[in-house]
Amino acid sequence: MATTYTVRTGDTLFEIAVRFGTTVEALARANNITNPDVIRVGQVLTIPEAGEAGEPGGTGETGGGANQTRQVRGLLYRISTDRTSFRQGEPVRITFSKTNVTNRNITLRYRTAQRFELVARRVQGLREVWRWSAGQFFAQVTGTVTLRPGQSQVFRVTWDQRNNRGVQVTPGNFVIEGTNLAEDLAGESVATTISIRAFGPTPTPTPTPIPTPTPCPPGNILANPGFERWPNPSAPPTDWTGSNLARSRLSETGAFAAELGDSPGARAVLAQRVNIEPGRIYELIWRARERVRPGVARFILFVEIFYYDRAGNFVGRTEPRYSQENIPDNRYQRYSLSTGRVPAGARVADVRFTFEPAVSNTNSVLVDNVELRCRF
Repeated sequence: MATTYTVRTGDTLFEIAVRFGTTVEALARANNITNPDVIRVGQVLTIPEAGEAGEPGGTGETGGGANQTRQVRGLLYRISTDRTSFRQGEPVRITFSKTNVTNRNITLRYRTAQRFELVARRVQGLREVWRWSAGQFFAQVTGTVTLRPGQSQVFRVTWDQRNNRGVQVTPGNFVIEGTNLAEDLAGESVATTISIRAFGPTPTPTPTPIPTPTPCPPGNILANPGFERWPNPSAPPTDWTGSNLARSRLSETGAFAAELGDSPGARAVLAQRVNIEPGRIYELIWRARERVRPGVARFILFVEIFYYDRAGNFVGRTEPRYSQENIPDNRYQRYSLSTGRVPAGARVADVRFTFEPAVSNTNSVLVDNVELRCRF
């Protein structure tokens, strides 16, 4: 009997795919979903059987091994190995893929002929022991790759368990990390964990279990994400700070949305600080649309996450930006970004939307339903 799942409030297709060990594109195909960003509460989804969740075009993953996925700006990253436990010297077969899970083309731009990187690190201390590109030469030429909706790039590599000096690694637990080297995505990766055990006498001793990380806290860690608590129209919404904001009824859901650029020729800020954990990966999700007025649309929307330590010292940040061409003017669009691994020492995240208009700008940006969720 086929497995089914009923969509609940707050669910996304990505979260459901991760929960059932499948992919967004496999779920979309199995349920005739044309827009992976749109599912409705109460919708009953058919979960593909094992073996049906491979990449399109016959490039499916090998089952039975370590397998992790994460979504980065419309790309579903997946890394897998043929097994989770290996004897010393046995080849480790690694598959790293990136799949366009949006309904639009995604063009990836590269500075060299190298398209990806794979790295093995010891779990304890995350010290690098092997890098796929070590000793290889890549032409220093730029290039582009365009992925159509549902299309994938798949890379398969075999690691012989030797380190960067050509020496067999000693037994232990290892993180295998895959990275896309496209411009603006070079720091985004996905990782899985394997175990290498000593070649012992029969019967083979039980290998040391791979440490299980503390599960991510569930749900959205931002307060008042839909701006429904906004008692004073002349002040920012409850739990948020900011300036040049308006309480708008042009919301995606609920009563209100936050309008950045109440005065469209002036800078606007909307921000909230929350506690986070270093080393984890978070996903920021938000919905935005443009409010069109007579005149000229010319602005930049910065979507930033600033990281601070317990003493309030700056540690790092994540910073994509969007111009008026990237934001629709007649409907809300869902956006998301992955933080990558939060820098060591970071304890506070400042989620910040900054609206920077040109002098002649007459339009503003509406933001609604902002989420920050721990993914790994």
